[in-house]
Order: sequence, then C-alpha cells, then structure tokens
Amino acid sequence: MAPSSKSDRGSSRKWGPRDHIIRQLDRVKITGQLSPRLFRKLPPRQCVSLRSIVDEEILQKGHIFLGFSKCGRFVLSYTSDVLDDDFSFYSYHLYWWQFQGHSKLRLVRQVRLFQDEEIYSDLFLTVCEWPSDSSKVIVFGFNTSGNGMIMNMMSDENHRDIYISTVSAPPTSPCIDCRESATGPCLLHSFMLHTKYQVVYPFPTFQPAFQLKKDQVVLLNTSYSLVACAITVHPAGDMEPSRILYSKQSRHNTRPNSSPPSLSPCAPSSNTQSPQPADPSSPPPPGTPPAVTRAREFVAGIFRRAREASGVEHQDKGEKAGPSRLSPSHPSEPDSPVWHRSVGEGSTMKNNRNEEPSYVNYSRLRYVLGEVTESDRESEYEDDKMSLPFLVTDLKGQHLKPLNDKASFQGQHLCVEQLTLDFEYVINEVIRHDASWSQEFCSFSDYDIVILEMCPETNKVIMNIGLLLLAFPPPQEDTQLR
Repeated sequence: MAPSSKSDRGSSRKWGPRDHIIRQLDRVKITGQLSPRLFRKLPPRQCVSLRSIVDEEILQKGHIFLGFSKCGRFVLSYTSDVLDDDFSFYSYHLYWWQFQGHSKLRLVRQVRLFQDEEIYSDLFLTVCEWPSDSSKVIVFGFNTSGNGMIMNMMSDENHRDIYISTVSAPPTSPCIDCRESATGPCLLHSFMLHTKYQVVYPFPTFQPAFQLKKDQVVLLNTSYSLVACAITVHPAGDMEPSRILYSKQSRHNTRPNSSPPSLSPCAPSSNTQSPQPADPSSPPPPGTPPAVTRAREFVAGIFRRAREASGVEHQDKGEKAGPSRLSPSHPSEPDSPVWHRSVGEGSTMKNNRNEEPSYVNYSRLRYVLGEVTESDRESEYEDDKMSLPFLVTDLKGQHLKPLNDKASFQGQHLCVEQLTLDFEYVINEVIRHDASWSQEFCSFSDYDIVILEMCPETNKVIMNIGLLLLAFPPPQEDTQLR
C-alpha cells in the first residue's frame, strides 16, 4: 500500500503535470500501458483498516477474510470449527459482509459449506468465482494434512476426499422474484449445491484458471474421469431451457474433424484392410485453435517416435501405417468399450449414429423449490448416468425437489448438467485405433491425467495422459511378455 500523504501535508513540494491523474489516464490511451503505481500517495480517507470496520469479537472467532467479491460490494470470509463430539469433525461456514466504507461491515449471508458431510480433518479451501458470472461462488476443499506421501502410497489411505459447494451469492439489491416471493429469496439467490468424490495418487489439484474458464461450467478431474458440470437457474416460464454441455442438434451434426485425431477413433472396416487413422501431418481445418494444433503435433510426434523405436515403421507401399496390416475377426458382440460398426451396415449405423459414444455420458436433472406432484418427481435411481451425486438445498438446508425430464414446470428451476468422459475407455480406443503398436498392447496398469488448456469458445479441453503399459514383444523377437 502506498504511504499516506499526511507527513507531506506541510511540505512545499509542487505537484508536476505528470502526476495529474487525467494526464496519466491519457497516457494509458496513447501507450496502452499503466505504471505500476497510479497514485504516488494514497490519501488517509481512502485507507481502511480491517480492525476499524470489523468488531474484535469477529476476529477472535477465527474469521479468515478472503477479500472482495468481483462486484466489489461484499467482503468474503470463512470459519473452521471443530464440533464437540466423540469424533471431533470439522464444519465450515462462508460469510458475505457488505462493505460500507469506513462503517462497520454488515453481515448479509452465512451458509454452511459441504452440508451433511462428516469431515474429520482440516481442509484447504479455495473460493472462486467464474469470469463473468457473479451470481454464485464455488468452494473447493481438500485435505492436505496426510501422513506424508510415502505413507499414503504404502497404506490403504492412498486417496483424498474432495468436497465442493456451489453457493448462490446475495444480490446487491432484491430482484423482482425476491420481492414477490413470500418465503424468502428466489431460487437464483438461495440455492446451494454440494458434492463429494475421491481422488487417488498423484491427487489432481484444482486449477481455477482452466477448470472455471467457461461461465457456469466447472471441470473436475476425478482421477478416473473428466466431469463437466453446468449449473444454471432458469426463469419462470422457460419451458424449453437450452443445454450448455450437450445438445441433440450438436450430436446429430457432429463433424469427423471436430476433435483431435487422438480422440476420434476410426471405425473398423469390414474388409481385411486395417483402419487408417487421420494423418497428423495434414493441415488442421480452418478455425482450429492453436492449442488443439499443438496437441495434434505432440501426439503425432509420440506415435512417430514409438514406431521408429520399435522398428516396425511401414514402408511406402501405397498404404498408411495403421494399428495392424490385418484386422482380427470381430465377434458379434464388441470386445472393446466402444464398438464402431462397419460402413456397410446401412440403417443399423444410422440408428447408432444418434447415440453418444460409450465413453461419454450425459445427464441432466432439474430441481425446484416447493411441492412437486408424484408424476413430475424424478425417481432417485432413474438417471444412472450421474457420475457425481448432488445434494441440492436452499439456504435453510431444505432439500430441493428433483423434476423428471418430461415434467412441465412454470416457476424457476435449477438445471444441473453432467458430461462425463471415461479415461480408461478413451485410452483403450486411442491405442486400438491410433497406435501402430496396438497389436502388441496388452494392458495398462496406471495413468495420470493433467488438464493443459480449456477453450470456452470451442468447448474443447486439452489433456496430457501419461501411462504405464504392459505389452507383448514383436512377434519376430520373442513370445514372452515384457
């Protein structure tokens, strides 16, 4: 913080033209750069001490102040309490304080995070907001007080519990729905969504710069799958809410080159020719993001070096290198997680084209406040594609009622979408269809997934997958496993 100008009040120093705020702003327009310190000295009236606006008893309760919200009207803080019982589990609360200049902070909202979860160790919390969505915050909590990396790897505690709460932020002023509601704030300003999952070593961390890059969407690396969750509140009268993650129109109009070749397995043909993966050296289609192009080049280089090291590089015989020269005979039922039918199967392929791949699951649930008829209520086990279980409540802890997809509801409703990509299925498909050594591949015992980039415009995610493989040696060398 810049020093106060009180000590220079009696000084005879004259402020030059370059110190004038208007001239500095004009310089920004001309040069496009702003000096690190816009003001040389801050006047005392602009300096606010935290102790002067917060009561001492609040500080003694252990409030950890996080700073301002994006709108600048609220100050956020949280507390960690150990409940007095036989097990001593932790509870966390998040607070919104209205900032009023030099006046005392006024408590606007207090919520309990990770509701109904019994947390037996202290958590490291990350509180975030989306780039352009200030209507809610997301809190990510994980345990960091383990017994050490070696102990975790050698014991049964080789996992960590991840807790997530998405909480609606208080409005700066009551909206129309809040004023018309007789029971309190409207659904947009009163919902809470909680979930929990486990990750294994090396324990993927939460990276808000990538995982919250698209408004209303959060990407979660669960160690076994990539889960994209979209959380939106639709106004009253919205009978056909739009989908953010997955739509039937985009599913029907999927183009073959809409994703990198490493994630687009080719369909096996019905003749004896091997499937031909897309040529990584071919120029990318127009409009391809640079990150996708770099990922294609990276994957192509890995496969090229693998073929050169194994000595099975194909000679120029008028055909491209594929997983094998002769594709094995396929049984009537698929052996792999994803079964691509041959081109000659006609109408059968047309019917299956409208279905999403087996390694991708999409689900959508809607929740409402108030009572719901039995015919409109969603069965607890009706949607088996939900990767993460959700607990949806209002600010008072009352559970929201789930609606089935056919129900028509006139009021506000919360829509939760999940799009899940299964890592093991994708790895198997990429090896089967894109790797020249797929015939020698036996299995993989371990893998690690790292999210490298997310493009909110194209809805594409770039990931790095590291594997430990078990493979057969080339047939001409040995028949033993290596």
